[in-house]
Amino acid sequence: MAEVMVGLSYVLTGIAGLLAGLTVAVWGYAVALQRKFAGVLLRWEKPAFSLWTAALFAGGLFFLSGGMLSYALAIKYAHSPLIAKALYQLSGISFGVVGVVGLLYLGLRYHYLQPISERGIYKVRFDWSAFRWEVQLIPWEQVYDYYIHYDGVLAHFTLILRDRQRFSFSLPMHLYDTVERIIDIGVEKYSFLQSYGRKIARSSSEP
Repeated sequence: MAEVMVGLSYVLTGIAGLLAGLTVAVWGYAVALQRKFAGVLLRWEKPAFSLWTAALFAGGLFFLSGGMLSYALAIKYAHSPLIAKALYQLSGISFGVVGVVGLLYLGLRYHYLQPISERGIYKVRFDWSAFRWEVQLIPWEQVYDYYIHYDGVLAHFTLILRDRQRFSFSLPMHLYDTVERIIDIGVEKYSFLQSYGRKIARSSSEP
């Protein structure tokens, strides 16, 4: 039995190493991504992140349960030093994997945040061919109109741009009023400057 526990420890150590490397890479991309944003007023998790949340929570719970079971068995087999030692090692590695999964969750969360700023809203997509994040600011002056539809606890916004393109995003219902107010203020601010700026320019040019 001790040999089996040692083998499982090696396997689990390999998994922990792979997760640790992935976590470092995810955090590196997260830091680089956040540096591309400026003047952010609000950000929220994209609905797609719920799938990752469920998967990582299930994984963390699995390793936590495994660690607790290994610890309990180590106490049970305390009379057998070799088995107990192997089980203690397996328990410690399992708890370490849980910590790595938690760090992976926090880093991955930054990849699924939708930011909106005083200048406009950011369009964020991952370019798999170049293996990097592409960030494009859609300024409020490009927004001609928008419409909203609802789906349970989510509100889905579709921005109609002046070049006839569209940009859609989703958010939780409790943020609906705030985001709509930000969009309205940004679009109205541009319309005001567009209208009165021309009048001021014409008045200043008159003798």
